[in-house]
Amino acid sequence: MDEGLTLRITGVEPGDEIAGARKVRLATTRGSIALVLHSAPEKGRAALCVSGAIGGFDGPSMLYPHLGLEMPRRGLTIARLDYRAPNEFGECLVDAMAALTFLGGIGHERVALIGHSFGGAIAINAGTLSPIVTTVIALSSQLGGAQMAGELAPKPLLLIHGGADTILSHESSQALYERAGEPKSLKILAGAGHGLAHGEVFELVSDWLLQKS
Repeated sequence: MDEGLTLRITGVEPGDEIAGARKVRLATTRGSIALVLHSAPEKGRAALCVSGAIGGFDGPSMLYPHLGLEMPRRGLTIARLDYRAPNEFGECLVDAMAALTFLGGIGHERVALIGHSFGGAIAINAGTLSPIVTTVIALSSQLGGAQMAGELAPKPLLLIHGGADTILSHESSQALYERAGEPKSLKILAGAGHGLAHGEVFELVSDWLLQKS
């Protein structure tokens, strides 16, 4: 990663608890990074969720809150990240790396990365850089910034894309699949758009997390 985009975590500011989740702010040398944590009873495994270019905590079709409600009871902490500077690729990648450092620092030795659209490229990049990342899930991913997909192996990569996506064609995920090494899996969901409002998405993602994280 570009040395000009490094940061240092200087503190952690716990926030309010809402619906079983806790808001956390990472104080850093580049500003404050917001996270929502859905903690499992035991430390060890986690998943970090990053959104598209406009940021936010929720991901496509509220997938990330759904994972936050369901996965902790299956032993997996869910962390949802909101970018400091949405659509600024280098800054968003720094945010993801800082969140991974934080998760490792609180006892999570294995972390999955999930990213949607712009965030798919962030997740692939961060997955190649962080030793604690065990797998990456890229949802409706863009190609730009994801050229490192071939360097992710042997960490497993799951690509999910809607066959009716009019914002980013499913050909983006097909190209990433061809570029990536094994193990890898590609799911094109017929009729689904960029937001992946498809009943199969949660099960695909949750099953992959349980098997690969």
